[in-house]
Amino acid sequence: MFIKNDYLEREEIIILLKLSKKGKGETIKKPSNEKPPELKTVSAKQADRLIQGVVGGVVILNIALVILIASGYKPTQKVVHVSDNATKSTTNASVDWQAKVYLDSFVKRYFNFPEEEKAQERTVKALNTYYGQPLPVISQGQVCKPSKLKNATLMRLTNDEATYKVSYSAGKTTTKTVKKGKGTTKQNIVTYHDETTMFTVPYIKAGSSYYVSDQPYFTSLQDLQAKASQIPTKTFSDADDNKPSVKKALDKFTKSLFTAYTTDGDTLKLISDGLTLNTSEKFKSLDQSVYKAKGNTYEATVQVTMENALGTHVENYRFIIEKQKQSYFATEFKHTLPEGKTNE
Repeated sequence: MFIKNDYLEREEIIILLKLSKKGKGETIKKPSNEKPPELKTVSAKQADRLIQGVVGGVVILNIALVILIASGYKPTQKVVHVSDNATKSTTNASVDWQAKVYLDSFVKRYFNFPEEEKAQERTVKALNTYYGQPLPVISQGQVCKPSKLKNATLMRLTNDEATYKVSYSAGKTTTKTVKKGKGTTKQNIVTYHDETTMFTVPYIKAGSSYYVSDQPYFTSLQDLQAKASQIPTKTFSDADDNKPSVKKALDKFTKSLFTAYTTDGDTLKLISDGLTLNTSEKFKSLDQSVYKAKGNTYEATVQVTMENALGTHVENYRFIIEKQKQSYFATEFKHTLPEGKTNE
């Protein structure tokens, strides 16, 4: 026991000596037993104070902005407000195709009125469904004659009315006495004649649906032909002042252009921009041409003869020809002649 204890004492002395040496030059770090930081919870009072602080900051910013504007400050970005009129005009510019489909069906029902009495009753009931409610009628009575719709063309469609050009066959009923067995009987004979009129249908859009809002009405046909005094003259401009050699070269290019236009799409792409291959007709001849020189370009006005299954016809073109080294290139095509003065 004594030897063992003596041995332990010497070991302890050695360890103490080592530790004393380390203490002079090195620091022995104690193992860390610290726990990770804990999340702190926010009390209700602290949350209220936080919200009050945010709201107060927003109020202060708004007050500062008002003071800046009042002092003449203007923001660099403008807020654009679209007026109601602009919105309405944009809306009116688009066609309500659903309204057209609905009104087309009403016109078809209105002008296809049968001869048989029972069929007429069914048609009247079907027409009344378009109104949605009985419309007040104060008259000496309405007489509906048989009719057959030939065609109806929508001429004008607004937010509350649709006007059609309608062609129909109107029936006239006459009573004729005919033999039946040993006796006679009366028989209705309906003869038809063609009529054309303008027919306007008032309507209203309700949500995504429609209804005829009032009695439709008839008006006379409109003359859509403009008067001679309203029509400007169409003519070729004065003859160009190009040299004969230049005129000949431009005519040669124009002929090759319209030949490619009706036969060869690949060549057409190399010499022009704005025309696509047209195999429905064939180029026959260049009948008239005027080229106005402007710098390195020419304003071309030409008339050509084309041929298709109906025969031959003339077509007018205006376009720009640009000289590119030893060749030409055509752009900006229009199917029109220059306009002159209005006829008087």
